[in-house]
Amino acid sequence: MIFSKGKGRIENIENRSVWMKADKILITVLVLSLTVAAFTLYQRSRVEEPYYRVELVADYEQYKELADDMGMPMDHLLEELRDVGVTSVAIKEETLEKLRADGLISVMNLWELMEQDLLRHPLNEVASKIKGSDLDPSGTVVVFAADADTYRRIRQPLKARSRAFHDWSEGGIYAMTVSGRYEDLKELAIVFDYDKFEMAQELGLGITARPSNYRGITSRYIEGLFESFNKYPVTSLVFDGQQVLGYPDELETTARMIKKTGIVLGPIETWMQLKHIKQLGLDSLIQLADFRAARVFSLNEEEADKVSPREVMDRWFRAVDERNARIVYLKPKLEEEKDPEDNFETNREYIEEFAGLISRRGFERAAVVPMRAFNIGRLRLLALAAGMVAGAAILIDDLINIRKKYLYGFFVLGVAGCFGLQLVVPSIADKVFALGAAVVFPSLAMLYVLRYCEKALKSSIQRDLKDIICGSVLLLLKASLISLIGAAYVASMLSSTQYLLEMDIFRGVKIAHIIPLLVFTAAYFIVIGYRRDEHRNLERELRSLMDTPLFVKYAVLLGMVAVAGYLYLGRTGHTAGAPIFGIEAHIRTFMEQTLPARPRTKEFLVAHPAFILLAAAAMTRVEALLLPLGLAAAIGQVSMVNSFSHLRTPLYISFYRTVYGLGFGIVLGVIGVLVMGGIIKFFAAHRRT
Repeated sequence: MIFSKGKGRIENIENRSVWMKADKILITVLVLSLTVAAFTLYQRSRVEEPYYRVELVADYEQYKELADDMGMPMDHLLEELRDVGVTSVAIKEETLEKLRADGLISVMNLWELMEQDLLRHPLNEVASKIKGSDLDPSGTVVVFAADADTYRRIRQPLKARSRAFHDWSEGGIYAMTVSGRYEDLKELAIVFDYDKFEMAQELGLGITARPSNYRGITSRYIEGLFESFNKYPVTSLVFDGQQVLGYPDELETTARMIKKTGIVLGPIETWMQLKHIKQLGLDSLIQLADFRAARVFSLNEEEADKVSPREVMDRWFRAVDERNARIVYLKPKLEEEKDPEDNFETNREYIEEFAGLISRRGFERAAVVPMRAFNIGRLRLLALAAGMVAGAAILIDDLINIRKKYLYGFFVLGVAGCFGLQLVVPSIADKVFALGAAVVFPSLAMLYVLRYCEKALKSSIQRDLKDIICGSVLLLLKASLISLIGAAYVASMLSSTQYLLEMDIFRGVKIAHIIPLLVFTAAYFIVIGYRRDEHRNLERELRSLMDTPLFVKYAVLLGMVAVAGYLYLGRTGHTAGAPIFGIEAHIRTFMEQTLPARPRTKEFLVAHPAFILLAAAAMTRVEALLLPLGLAAAIGQVSMVNSFSHLRTPLYISFYRTVYGLGFGIVLGVIGVLVMGGIIKFFAAHRRT
């Protein structure tokens, strides 16, 4: 038999602690593994420590449009932005349409050239040759450069980025043709305008270059581009378009030049705040460049249109403070009812306020310094996984009192399975191990609590209010320490730079929220039971529970539980869908900008106070409240671990968030106990009179 001899667990209830009875060998493995986790977290904190510089990057083109609307010279506008905190300006390559608008080229479809009024626009000899050629009028674009300098700048890029290029230039007339329609080619990026680079340099601003890729790009072109960048204060690259520079064949050249020049790559966070916008070759390039990258936050126009300028600023702050974005891409937030001058002033004021906020938070506005590459390796990951398996074995042993040989067999098979998973599917092994830790240790914490409740219910000791409060707080802290073992494993197992940059993410967030609640529910019926004094048998208890009539009040309670469950699950994971209410959003923003880290609402407002009330109910032997309060309390234990699964968030933020959540939750829980105690005393006195 797998189970120990003697009385069943239901009939032979012992007052024992999970850890007091846990196998010493498993505890030793857990302690050693946890030591490895602690060392890994120390190393991770050292990787995160110098990552405190933030670039505030203004989009040149969009602010240029605003400057034109105001009649303000662009250098004056950039100077004003610099004075309120902007550190860099983002510059894209010029498109055919932009070159045309600036008067540097004339461009048209060939059929338009052929239809020109020769009396009003007499053709030069070069144009006449083009018109008389056998080129397809509906599938050819003609480009005339205004001068020799423009011709030299655009000839080679235009040839490289288009089909059927032909140069017709002669006699001081600079004309080229390419295959296509102008309507399709007008946004074709051609060349950087280095006058803009010089303007930024003269103003003391850094430059975020936004090159685009094209088919057939050569290593020579990439090297030349970086050599040009090296003449100016180019600090970062944020690629324009759907591909990174050098994709697919010259990624190594791009990576080599990035490392040589010290420029930082900027992957752009998606609007869902999950990973980054897909650009072909980006992940490979970041790895080839030894992770010289910093996350970029850019609020897209659709999202910006939905919110006020202040909310835009709040999102900038949240991205930097909570999600490790270190390049904030600033686009002007324009309100239709305001004139250009007022719009600019509003943007200027919020940029200044944002710059002050992050400075007070300890960030430095300067050229970003990338994280150094960090990887824990397979052997260390296996040592961490062994601790997770040991925790799972302790959990199972306490629930069903498994025999030693089977317990050790489970542990050995578990570690062997982890090793095999590393060999067979290494890409998901660390995520599976982290998910296991996120499930096991909150479950173990709540089992510890149930054992405490079991002992308290059987105790005849009458406790005063002070003892109840102190005992409840102490129990919450002990359980939280057990849960935070799981947090340490999650944060250390997934501490490689690819997770910190959110090139990869923790999977199974919703599973990690649900399973511990299910484990707690099952453990409740094993440890506490349903009317145990009456039935004395788990099967009878469950049958009696299922036969209980469903009154309307129970249906209402189930409905409330369903709504609470929707809000709980809807706000977890990477695709949260449950709404955040207006007053809650304001409270969140206030806490974010006032405290070192905002505690999670469900922890300090619901779960931790429920935990205090749970312990108080156990000590006063109010058994009916244990299951609902226990489920609410378990949410807090799970949530603390989940805070550390947001891997882009620096460790110190997750730590502060947990501490503040516990602190506020304890205060509210103690208030709840005092209020409930007062109510009970009032009704007791009322009954006596």
